[in-house]
Amino acid sequence: MYKKELEVAKKATRDAGKYLGKEFLLWSRGKGQYKTDRELVTKCDKQAEKIIFSYIQKSFPDYAILSEESGLLNKKSDYFWVVDPLDGTTNFTNHLPVFTSSIALFHKNEIVMGVTYMPILDEMYFATKGGGFYKNNKKLSVSKIKNIKQAIMSYNHGKGIANTHKAYKIYEHFHLNAFRCRNIYSTTLQMAMVAAGHIDGYIVSGAKLWDVAAGVIMITEAGGTLTDWQKKAWNKKSKTIICANKSLYPLVLRDMKKLGLLKK
Repeated sequence: MYKKELEVAKKATRDAGKYLGKEFLLWSRGKGQYKTDRELVTKCDKQAEKIIFSYIQKSFPDYAILSEESGLLNKKSDYFWVVDPLDGTTNFTNHLPVFTSSIALFHKNEIVMGVTYMPILDEMYFATKGGGFYKNNKKLSVSKIKNIKQAIMSYNHGKGIANTHKAYKIYEHFHLNAFRCRNIYSTTLQMAMVAAGHIDGYIVSGAKLWDVAAGVIMITEAGGTLTDWQKKAWNKKSKTIICANKSLYPLVLRDMKKLGLLKK
């Protein structure tokens, strides 16, 4: 199911990623422009978006598209793409090799496919509804870690001082109580790594749809548990996420309650 959509999305993210990989090697710090005082955008974001659009608009001209750079291209369709052409722009502009291109597909407000490509390692992560999760065509699942003390936790946050303060609490707690706590500043890659079992749990607040959509289906198809911070099922309007394997998830919830970040 969604075989054609998946193949087009994989080709689109790979070509966008290859372009970004080449530009990354030539990039010098300070060439980006600021969308806001803490948000960067580059010509590379926009060119990667053009590459992705050329694939999906040619193959599926009637599907709607939501992209971080261009906003919503609204069409009357039950299907819509969600595109993040360069997730990890700040990393990219500072020559930190952690960034991805990402595409998700919704059908009637349900996410049915997600693809994330990490060009520097040539890693393709993807999942379709009912089809499982794969990394470079190898089927994988979430980790089997059952103890917070052995877990590698990850976090991220959106704009605003409130989200920043929440992130401080999350980092401090899990830095002290888990095996490690990391933020690599590429949301789609962090979620893909939870699905692949490289990271054990992930927490985010203030997320945008294009940041997380592909990762949501990857984690669920990899056997993980994913909700918002109030333990409600994730939907496209959700701004928060907690995810982990089924054993670790309730322990992460417990600790988030201790931090005062969840309703008791």
